[in-house]
Amino acid sequence: MVEKCGTLLVAERGSGLSACLEPWLRDKGHQLITVDNFKDVLMTLQSEKVNVLVMDVALPEIMGYEAISIIKGLYRKLPIIVTADENNPEQESRIRQKGIFYYHVKSFGMDELVLAVANAMVRSSQ
Repeated sequence: MVEKCGTLLVAERGSGLSACLEPWLRDKGHQLITVDNFKDVLMTLQSEKVNVLVMDVALPEIMGYEAISIIKGLYRKLPIIVTADENNPEQESRIRQKGIFYYHVKSFGMDELVLAVANAMVRSSQ
């Protein structure tokens, strides 16, 4: 299956994930939008056609599982990939119950995250 060019929205404090994903996204013809707070996530989702959301579990003003409920209520089919700095099984379980696409622990490396984004892009274009 050929994936169509899409838009990835990355919501994180800092720019670590964006910097790592940007060369791969550019190579595949995808667009990258970055924000650093939940309000901008919602504003971007309203104004842009976003195919996949990669969101840090700990955005400044809201916890990931609360944010996911709000986003899923508005954009039910949007694939959401949640990233976390450390492995926390209780947090992961709570977040997975919200129907996310993938849960990524940053210390595990970027290969799995790139694969998850690629798979989510394919799913969102169907």
